[in-house]
Amino acid sequence: MGIKERNTPMSKTMLIVEDDVVSRDLLRLVFEYDGFHCIEADNGEMGLALLESQTFDVVILDNAMPVMTGLEFLDHLKHQAKNIDVPIIMITGFLNQDIREKATKLGAYAIVGKPYDLGELRALVNQVSERIPSKSPEPSLLPK
Repeated sequence: MGIKERNTPMSKTMLIVEDDVVSRDLLRLVFEYDGFHCIEADNGEMGLALLESQTFDVVILDNAMPVMTGLEFLDHLKHQAKNIDVPIIMITGFLNQDIREKATKLGAYAIVGKPYDLGELRALVNQVSERIPSKSPEPSLLPK
């Protein structure tokens, strides 16, 4: 599968890094409904490549994935030369205090256990989104 992109005219861009197709599709449908342009990657390595080449407003990151785990993704992001500042919400089916502490130290905005409550996840994304300036032009800049 690899990278999947839906090109729709939306104001904020989300990267969904999740190896499970059903979970990834569900997240995409929910957040596209909420007004996000969603780009998908099915492993951490692909997600990192996308994050290094494009600008995203928020990332939803699974932890247990092949090729590169979510914690490895966060570690690489924290220690790379290119300074990428994007809020990352990590989701994991193996949530414990050790993972929570590591993810927080590596810069995760929030860590949510699976099965996650979509309402809670949407609230977290909305909380992050309120801090993101809209990419739509100022009304005074629009043609008359």
